Amino acid sequence: MIAAFTAAKAAVAVEISPIYGLQMLGGQSFYSGQKGTLSGNLNGTIAPAMKFNDKWSLLPTINTAYQGTEQVLDVVGGQTLFQMQWDNLAAAKLIYTPEGSDWRLKPSTSFKYELLKESNDERLGSGLFDYYQWSAGFEGEYLYRDPFSFHAGGDYFELHFPNYTSLESQAATNFGGQSLARELVGNRVIDTQNAMLGLGVSAPIQDRFVVEGGGRVLYQHFPNQHLVDATGNLTTPLRDDVATTLSGSLKMPVEFNADLRTLGALDLSGTYNSSNQNNFDASQTKFIPYFYNYGEVKVAPSFKLLVGSPRQPIVLGLSAAYWYRRYPYRPTQDPAGAYLSDHIHTNNWMTGANLNYPMAPHFSLVFDFNYGRGSSNQQFEQFFKYNYSTSNYWFGFNYLY
Repeated sequence: MIAAFTAAKAAVAVEISPIYGLQMLGGQSFYSGQKGTLSGNLNGTIAPAMKFNDKWSLLPTINTAYQGTEQVLDVVGGQTLFQMQWDNLAAAKLIYTPEGSDWRLKPSTSFKYELLKESNDERLGSGLFDYYQWSAGFEGEYLYRDPFSFHAGGDYFELHFPNYTSLESQAATNFGGQSLARELVGNRVIDTQNAMLGLGVSAPIQDRFVVEGGGRVLYQHFPNQHLVDATGNLTTPLRDDVATTLSGSLKMPVEFNADLRTLGALDLSGTYNSSNQNNFDASQTKFIPYFYNYGEVKVAPSFKLLVGSPRQPIVLGLSAAYWYRRYPYRPTQDPAGAYLSDHIHTNNWMTGANLNYPMAPHFSLVFDFNYGRGSSNQQFEQFFKYNYSTSNYWFGFNYLY
């Protein structure tokens, strides 16, 4: 009987491979000539990978990331400067490997809560664009030549903005007592219900390059946002967006010897967002159809130099990114707000350099610097910034176990 109990216990034994990460940085940001205060950034992760047997594994993850340096984000179709961002994520992915098969089946679920502060005097947790998101998804991966694979899957997720209420949203979009964004006035009008389908593939090229490619289609339904008609009134139909993205990546890993390696990469992507929502500028009685349609292309080269032990090397990274976005139906405006004949386009670029220098087992110093600019033919910037420069630097330590 003792032998039977021991065998049963061994059958259900779980092999746990814990991963812990902690990054603490101090930094400062600069935005269009304005200097931000020295602030902290914190990122902590707990991911105890669990293997039950040769068929079943579970990858739970808990992550919290606080960024006190200023940054520019696109939240409702324009660039907004935020003073603080705090992300909290809990996720789990189950991996099933059928016996004798090269397939991996991966159902997953997650919950995310993000807090955003636009001004320093804004109370944490009361931000207009704070949101929480829950998701569920499934992915199938075929490992045709380890580590290269083909994968396809789908996700369903919902975003809810609990603080986006009618009074706050009206105050954010009013000018001279008139709403400039009729569709954004209301209670939870930027909440979305989303479905996404995607596929991807990775493959070697002559044992020197690795190529990755894929595509995804994202459908967004706005259950509380009605369409704006040519008279500025809200109609019965609801807003729906469809964003289609194609992406590709070319990587070139090179190992000169056991203590010197490099990794070069070039990432390319293109996105087109199609929306049935319009816009009505009440101050000038201007109706703009398909206001949220845009096309965007992005190119991002990067380079890493790794020196020393493969387990904990010195890593120097260089990166750059350029992306161009065009709104085919949004006319430009002069500084006073008068409409012009051209349509809005934006040019953005960002460069960065970072250094990860190991000091002890699992412990390293981190230095990070980024600089970027945004420019546009849009001259009216009372509500959103289109022309700006931004930079930041971070320094601190990273612990990974």
